[in-house]
Amino acid sequence: MIYLFTAMYSEAHLLIRQYELKKETDQTHFQVFSNESRNMRLTITGTGMIAAAAAVSVVCTKYPPQDYDFLINIGICAGRSSQREPFLCNKITEQTTGKTFYPDMLYRHPFFEAQIITGAKPFQKEDLKQSREICLYDMEASAIYQSGSYFFGPHQMFFLKLISDSGNFEHVAPKQIQSQIAANSNKLAAFLEQLNQIHNTVAKITAKCQPCQSTMRSFYVDDITDTLCQDLHCSNVMEASLRQHIRYCILSGINYRKVIYDMYQEKKLPCRDKREGKLRFEELKKRLL
Repeated sequence: MIYLFTAMYSEAHLLIRQYELKKETDQTHFQVFSNESRNMRLTITGTGMIAAAAAVSVVCTKYPPQDYDFLINIGICAGRSSQREPFLCNKITEQTTGKTFYPDMLYRHPFFEAQIITGAKPFQKEDLKQSREICLYDMEASAIYQSGSYFFGPHQMFFLKLISDSGNFEHVAPKQIQSQIAANSNKLAAFLEQLNQIHNTVAKITAKCQPCQSTMRSFYVDDITDTLCQDLHCSNVMEASLRQHIRYCILSGINYRKVIYDMYQEKKLPCRDKREGKLRFEELKKRLL
């Protein structure tokens, strides 16, 4: 199942129509639309961090996600770039607490990447002054990530944002939002289809291997991963990320063993310490993907 979350109906309108999502009448707190045959469930959270966190918690508690499901937050945001194509957020900063979160950039995608700041109040231009990078601003992403982390791993959550304004959201009409999302519908649809294919593939494998968890582990992790974790001096977070990368390579048919073998031949593995391990791990990820 792909769990879609948008803050407003205008952001969800095209997705509801395109995927023939039907409203769930038993939901009273939030508007929820679903289509089981398309593996889609979309929730309109309302604006703001509290509403967003509550919506994710309510929906995911009622419909507990599986290890192969995905959470996607799609919506508009403020920003200082003139780019009107979707951004995939690789870093989320919560303005009120300073906490940062990093969704795993595990799968290939056609989007620009950028960091996003989540605030508790409407965007002010000075909110982005300190960053030289393309930076986005919204009022939901960090809350959705934190609430979603109780049900999904970092590799299962994606945050797709389109810049609608640079601080004058009150002048952005619902039709303008719908038009902007419609203009990028092909890219969004292709990415959703890619995730759906991954979901279906892993779901089938899980069903076949359910009686034997050791078989499941050997399929996803493979014996070389344990040695690689030791030679990279992996922390728990790095180890989990590494295993997900290996899992993706197996499903995608990528010859990850050759990439790892080449790094050993180049004397880049094993690493001397954790610091070097982090550098080699980043290089390994780039080579694999």
